[in-house]
Amino acid sequence: MAKHITIITAADLKDTTSTPSTELSLAVADANGSANTFTYGSHAIVELARRAEKRLDAMALPKADRVGFEAQFSHAGPAAKAYKYSAKGSLVTMRRTAKGWVLSSIDRITVFPAQSERVVYRATERQISEASRRAIADLQQIAA
Repeated sequence: MAKHITIITAADLKDTTSTPSTELSLAVADANGSANTFTYGSHAIVELARRAEKRLDAMALPKADRVGFEAQFSHAGPAAKAYKYSAKGSLVTMRRTAKGWVLSSIDRITVFPAQSERVVYRATERQISEASRRAIADLQQIAA
C-alpha cells in the first residue's frame, strides 16, 4: 500500500451509519483479491477502527494524545474443528491521526483452524504513561 487511506474521520467515529469511502473499498478489494472468507471487508475495517477508538476511550486518553496509536487485527481462522487445513487471511494495521483512523497496511497471512482473532495495540511511551496515570488517579494510598 503506497499511501495511507482514511478509514474513518474523527467526526464520523460516533456515527454508526457512516459508510466506507470508495478509496478504502477499492484498496481493500485489491488487497484481499478473490479471498473473502477469512479477510476483513471495508465495512469490517470501519468497525475495527471504532473498536480501536473504544479502546482509547477505555484508557481515558485525551483526544489530543491519541495521535500515533496503532491497532493491528489478524482475522480468525476456520472455526470448524473438522477443517484440517490452513487458509489465507488478512492482517490489518491502522494508525490514529488527528483527523481519524488511517489504514497503514493490509497483509495476507495464513490462519489456522480454531485460531482466534488476534488484536495488538501499540502506544507511544507518552500514551502509556498518561493512561497509567489516569488509571490510578482516583486511588489513595493507605498504611499497610
